[in-house]
Amino acid sequence: MSTRQDYITAIGNLVGGELPLSEAEKIAAIGMAIKEHSRHSPLVVVEDETGDGGFDYPVTDLESWADGFSAIKQVEYPVYDDDETLYILQEDAWMMYEKPAGKYLRFLGDKPPTTESFRVTYTAIHDCTDVACTVKAFDDGAVQALAASFFCEMLATYYAQMGDSTIAADSVDHTSKSRDYAARAKTWRGVYFGHLGIKEGNVRPASVTQDWDLHASWQADKLTHPKKYR
Repeated sequence: MSTRQDYITAIGNLVGGELPLSEAEKIAAIGMAIKEHSRHSPLVVVEDETGDGGFDYPVTDLESWADGFSAIKQVEYPVYDDDETLYILQEDAWMMYEKPAGKYLRFLGDKPPTTESFRVTYTAIHDCTDVACTVKAFDDGAVQALAASFFCEMLATYYAQMGDSTIAADSVDHTSKSRDYAARAKTWRGVYFGHLGIKEGNVRPASVTQDWDLHASWQADKLTHPKKYR
């Protein structure tokens, strides 16, 4: 599993040369790349929450929930890990409800007691720290290329500003470097979108989950979760 230091090293290798910007700018470029990648391939989190006997549960209780970004993909209730049958709730069995205090996951038929838990699958923003990055190993190289692209854009801006020098020769050199880094930024960005197999500006379609009304092995309804709620 990669770490942020791996990404910093990758940017240095991809961009190369003696660079006028510091590690702080590389970290900023990594953050921008992680956020953009999250738009195209978000982190999928599966989290269990304990019931409290009510029907409303604040989404802020979900550890990785990012307001304005995250979305619930499915809700499972009840949760029986020792039962091969999945109890994925249909979309008319729950909803997102907004109160003055914030957004809530509202059950429209169930009230999970304190003795039971429900499982929420939702999307979140990837993270990249000194300990670990949540980007899939398969996507690491592409996201590192995207981070290099953002860093090249920073370099292009830096040299464009330096192009205002009063010394003509320096101005020409800085302008040339600015154009070079802008072109390299475009190249590395192309590597990223080529890896995803999508055109820049497009977002890959969200995955679709199918709710199966599965019966118990004895073909009767479940005592604690009747079919009308599935």
